[in-house]
Amino acid sequence: MTKSIALAVLTLLIVSVSLPAAYSADEGTHDFRKTRWGMSPAQVKVTEVGTLTGEGPLPPYDLAISYKGEFEGSDAEIGYMFDADKLVLAGYAFTERHEDNALYLKDYEKIKTALTKKYGPPAQDTEIWTDETKKVEKKEYGNAVADGALVLQSSWSDPRTYVFLTLKGNGGSATLTALYYSSELNPLAIEKRFHDTAEGF
Repeated sequence: MTKSIALAVLTLLIVSVSLPAAYSADEGTHDFRKTRWGMSPAQVKVTEVGTLTGEGPLPPYDLAISYKGEFEGSDAEIGYMFDADKLVLAGYAFTERHEDNALYLKDYEKIKTALTKKYGPPAQDTEIWTDETKKVEKKEYGNAVADGALVLQSSWSDPRTYVFLTLKGNGGSATLTALYYSSELNPLAIEKRFHDTAEGF
């Protein structure tokens, strides 16, 4: 468990963004990929066609299972987190690397467009400058993110799920993740905040 661990680590991300208040008009039959919140690990495994890359405990979750796959044409590590044998969190850690940091912004916008198509306009679409002295023009946002000076985050919700798309960086490298929380079963969602103790991926 390496990059998929980042999915759980990022659940502790603080970027001062509250959970969204907007709701999707169509809840659909699945909460994440082909799964529903509360499924057992065995049930989730039956639905997943990606290549299994890791399985084991990952505090604060009892179990994390990761797969190699893709979303919207982008390579990603797919993670599923369980509490008391129930699926409570899932998501994507996108694994494509770019020499040009501006391309991470394009990836972010592409995934945001896909999530907006499903959930509607973001309830929150936020730019967080962790270092106000490093503010730059939008054309330089890719480098600002990679340097850790800027975090971009969009968020959505429907009656069952909170979704957070986050682009952040550290040490010249950027990471894009999309995390899906069960609004009912995941205790971290109740906190209505991310808290980041990660030092990057």
